[in-house]
Amino acid sequence: MNAPFAGRASIVMVLLATAGLPGAAAAQYRLPTIVSSVKADSLQQAAVELRTKGRWRDAARLYRRSAEFRAADDPRGSKCLTEAAALAYAAGDRSGARTDLAHAAERALARGDLRAAALTYLDAAWIAQEQEKPNQVWEFGHRAEILAASPLLSESDRGAILQRIERAPLAMRNTIRAAR
Repeated sequence: MNAPFAGRASIVMVLLATAGLPGAAAAQYRLPTIVSSVKADSLQQAAVELRTKGRWRDAARLYRRSAEFRAADDPRGSKCLTEAAALAYAAGDRSGARTDLAHAAERALARGDLRAAALTYLDAAWIAQEQEKPNQVWEFGHRAEILAASPLLSESDRGAILQRIERAPLAMRNTIRAAR
């Protein structure tokens, strides 16, 4: 009787030990997040190196890739997209810069940073104005105005957004306010 009892006891012990371990799904869920962060950090570092070598288009592409690997609530994703926009702009790619800024603003908005989102939308509107794209000037500028009206903003943040709008070229301000 000792042998069957010992066999059953060992099976129960194995089951109890297994039940205490995290599930395979939970373990697999955590691994990609860690791998994504490492990949994003390495892409960002490579982008920094390319930027210092003057390879702005390549650096912008790596900053974009780094942002893709970052979680939506990671502020470094917006930072990478803003860096990509600056480099794309410097390299003469206005459309790429405008798109990067719009995506950076969306990421800032998704994590609740209304001030950063509004200011970044205004930067995108500025580039759209340079490109003579009035529909996009209005779209991005209007989004910034809507965010500036949010009761969640402090007065100083609201003031910073409104001041940026007032410092914009007259044609841009007129386009933003055209549909009021």
